[in-house]
Amino acid sequence: MKKLFFLLMFAATAFAATSQTDSKYLAGAVPEVDGKVLFSRTITVNKPITDDRLFELMDKWVSNEYSVQDGSRQRILLSNKEDKSIAAQGDMTLVFKRSALSLDQSNMLYQLILQINGGKCEAVVRSIKYEYNDAGKKISTFPAEEMITDKYALNKKGDKLNNYYNKFRIYTVDSINALFNKIDVYLNGAKVVAGAVERDYQPTAPAASVPMAALAPAAVAAETYQETVAAPSVAETGSVSALPGFRQISADKIPGNIVKLLNNWTLITSGTAEKTNVMTASWGGLGVFWEKPVAFCFLNPSRYSVQTMDQGETYTISFYTEAYKDAMLYCGNNSGRNTDKIKGSGLTPIKTPSGATAFAEAWMIFECKKIIAQQISPDAVKTQVPAEWSKNGYHKMYVGEILNVWVK
Repeated sequence: MKKLFFLLMFAATAFAATSQTDSKYLAGAVPEVDGKVLFSRTITVNKPITDDRLFELMDKWVSNEYSVQDGSRQRILLSNKEDKSIAAQGDMTLVFKRSALSLDQSNMLYQLILQINGGKCEAVVRSIKYEYNDAGKKISTFPAEEMITDKYALNKKGDKLNNYYNKFRIYTVDSINALFNKIDVYLNGAKVVAGAVERDYQPTAPAASVPMAALAPAAVAAETYQETVAAPSVAETGSVSALPGFRQISADKIPGNIVKLLNNWTLITSGTAEKTNVMTASWGGLGVFWEKPVAFCFLNPSRYSVQTMDQGETYTISFYTEAYKDAMLYCGNNSGRNTDKIKGSGLTPIKTPSGATAFAEAWMIFECKKIIAQQISPDAVKTQVPAEWSKNGYHKMYVGEILNVWVK
């Protein structure tokens, strides 16, 4: 009787899980306009931005994502700066099932239309069609209207997906949502749900636990000569356990490839409560040391930033989308000797729970506590480096325990 009870419980749980999984793919999951499948989403940028600038950003994104590639039919169809519209043809492969003996997949062609208006990006996916080899037959082309609409993909009650059509509907809905989310991430930064990055953003795993000696520099703070400036007033967090506007995640859930992140738009902010220094950064990495998650960076010894890092106990490494390119360029091209760079950048300083300074516009912030500061000696360098990297002496390495990771 007990065995029967557990079997019944297992069946009920499995049924409930299946029902939950399928619910988002049921009625209304595939929108239709005038009998044609048409997915759409309005993506708003989380900061004031002109339509010209937003068009420039999306035109660059489409150029990178939809440029002609060998073996692919994707291409850019239209880029009109005057009416702020962009169109591209996409070509992706939906892999339904893969095993050593079989492969079930379909090509999916579609059109992506982007319209920029009022600081928003209106994204539309239409003209979807599938190229599918069904049971060993020749490849046939099927329009989405005959494969994933409610008429074909749902049973008469509308509470279940029909076999055969279900895989096309599920993978298409997920793929289009992932595409829209990818645009959102590009403009606004990664989004985190329940401590894990959303399905649309599947980054390379963080660096594995390795000895510090094995960690080769991936990147050095790319800074100009900067003096310490008086710290401006900051927006207080109001709590030592939270950072308003951000969600806390563990260090092993850090999204993205750290080398790629540091090649984009990154700031290191260091100093004391009274005086703060900010610099653009591009050399550093992640690892594990003394059983702690750590971030490490390398600073040119001729820069005043070294003194700032030495004075403070905590610092932040913060990451930004390309929408903040102008602020990053300002921080990298201006000296803090006679300029309040934080004020000039237009960024909004905030205090982290440890007392370090970061900026509200960041999409991710590492809050770090300095545990090692070591000057690299010539004897420690085992390879030849370009003269411009060592003409002022070798860099100073900082290893910081990652106290908190904050994401939007």
